[in-house]
This record gives sequence, structure tokens and C-alpha cells, in this order.
Amino acid sequence: MGFGQKNSSSDENSSGLKEDLGAFVDKASAHARVRAELFMIEAKEAAEVYGRKFHFTVIGTVSLTIGYSLFLVGVIGLLGFSLDGSSVSLKNWTGVALGIALLHLIIGTVFIKKSKKFSKGRPIFEYTRNELKKDQQWTRQKKKP
Repeated sequence: MGFGQKNSSSDENSSGLKEDLGAFVDKASAHARVRAELFMIEAKEAAEVYGRKFHFTVIGTVSLTIGYSLFLVGVIGLLGFSLDGSSVSLKNWTGVALGIALLHLIIGTVFIKKSKKFSKGRPIFEYTRNELKKDQQWTRQKKKP
């Protein structure tokens, strides 16, 4: 074999290697596409479940904060009336503040409880779990002779 000549057996091996490498790249890219689609499905599901839970928690926390603040305003008003010696009547701003505080405390409690119960009974990533079970069954079948 002279200089510049190629071994014919290496040509056959290199073309086979190129085909194998090309097939591997095709399969790897298909696998990556499928995994990306699965990731998108999981992301949408997680956004739906945890987004609503987050939404309920924020509304509940804000309502509880407002309710607690108004409760303090009402108590301070009642203390001011009692120390001043004036007649204590809940028909003025103190009663309104306490009423709105009670309303906000109830709303906040409801939303906090709702956020805790929202995702308890609902399994997340159901599609992914099913796919993993299918993959496990497939690998078990492949291992058995």
C-alpha cells in the first residue's frame, strides 16, 4: 500500500461508524425532543397546581394581615375610649374597624385552609409517573430472555 492510498477495510469501517454515529445522533435528538415535551407538560401541570396554591396563600396572607391590623386599630380605639371616659359605642369607627377586621380574618383563614387542601388529594406529574412505569416494564421485558 503506497502513500496516499487508503485501506479498503478502513473505508468500510468508517462508513459503518458514520452510519452508526448518525443513527445515534438521530435517536438522541428524538429522545431529547420527547423529554422536552414531557418537561413542558410537567411545567404546565406544576404551574397550574402550585400557581393556584400560591394564589390562595397570598390572598389569605394579605387578608389576615389586613384583618389583624384592623383588629389592632379597633382595640386601640376601644382602649382610648375606656381611658378617656367617653361612652363606648360600637356605632362609630371602632365598631366598623372591628367588623372589617373580623371579615378579613375569616376570609384569610378560609383561603389559607383552601390552599392547604388544594393539592393534597391530587397527585402531581401523573403523566410522568405513567411513562416511568412503562419504561420500567419495558426494561424488565428486555432483560428477560
